[in-house]
Amino acid sequence: MKKNRLESIGKRITYAWHDDSLTIIISQEIPRMQQIMLEVWLIAWCGVGTAVGLEFSGAEGSERTFFLIFLSFWAFFFFRVFKVILWRRIGREMVRITAEGMSVKNAFRDFGKARFFMKENIKKMEVIRRNPAKFIQNLDQSFWIMGGDSIEFTYMRGRFVLGKQLQKKDAMLLAKLIDKGLRKF
Repeated sequence: MKKNRLESIGKRITYAWHDDSLTIIISQEIPRMQQIMLEVWLIAWCGVGTAVGLEFSGAEGSERTFFLIFLSFWAFFFFRVFKVILWRRIGREMVRITAEGMSVKNAFRDFGKARFFMKENIKKMEVIRRNPAKFIQNLDQSFWIMGGDSIEFTYMRGRFVLGKQLQKKDAMLLAKLIDKGLRKF
């Protein structure tokens, strides 16, 4: 294997071996049509918020309380979807493996907080098995959600995840690559 040469797993995962580390980038891009649907949904949601806000301004008593509660829920979903749109446009998972251990960061471009895991306390990477009959597990794989991790590992007594919404084949290859990197350094 050539050092510093960018290689890929599937469409979303790129990695490079360096003299002292392995770096892995998992892109969070989705097909253009799905991105457009998310953005149109947000624009429509803004229209709903504007209409309810106008009604709120003229309401009194219990109607005002109702609109205030509605707008609170509206704001919650607005920020959730806005964050997902940003995640799909500029988000990526960044994994770096060195002799000391592994860092994992969910980054918006380069902004985000990395979590560091000492190498000797990391147990084998495993692909998360999904039950197709479980609604929440299937919902977690939807493009309008940031979740849906594909790989898990045990660190000390906790379980940690990475690899958001990867195809099973890509997740298996990524788990093997991370294990190989942890053994190498």
